[in-house]
Amino acid sequence: MATASKVKVSLEVLLVRSELKGFAEKGLPVSHNIGLVDIVWPRPSVPRRSVAREMVFKTGRCDFTSEPWTKRVVFREEVEDRCGFAVSITEPMNASKARRFLRFAAKYAAGAGADFLAGTMARHSDVLSSPFGALAAIADEKDVPKVIATGVLDLNALPAAGESREVKVPLSRPLSGRAIGHLTLCVRACPLS
Repeated sequence: MATASKVKVSLEVLLVRSELKGFAEKGLPVSHNIGLVDIVWPRPSVPRRSVAREMVFKTGRCDFTSEPWTKRVVFREEVEDRCGFAVSITEPMNASKARRFLRFAAKYAAGAGADFLAGTMARHSDVLSSPFGALAAIADEKDVPKVIATGVLDLNALPAAGESREVKVPLSRPLSGRAIGHLTLCVRACPLS
């Protein structure tokens, strides 16, 4: 019995834009949030890779297209057959609190906490809240921002080498499931080296 060959590509994933409903209605012309983007199961031995960054929404919209490539790229990862994306976006916070939290997360992950975070994320069934939950376990609860939007998208068909396409990850409220926006990613297949 013949087995199907595995499709492998090197995916480059870039932030394009995001939209969240409710900021303009709450009188927030500008809001600083933390966005966490995960690539889920890019390869059999890699359950997830995560990237967190500050996202600045202006009247509910965040456009990354004017930023340099080095700020927009979230992954350049070898993917086998298929993968998925999981997104979490926190509540608005002031810029200094957002930067302080990101520094804390980076410092902890760079130290002994990287193994703890990887193990915690792999064991949680809720792929959207585990990174923030893991940090809440080691930080003071008040320092960990509340997640206000989550979403997942399965990328079942990988783009061919040299091809790129935009995909929208639908975002909803974590408990109610009410749709509140999306995060658009550009997924580009690069030649394998």
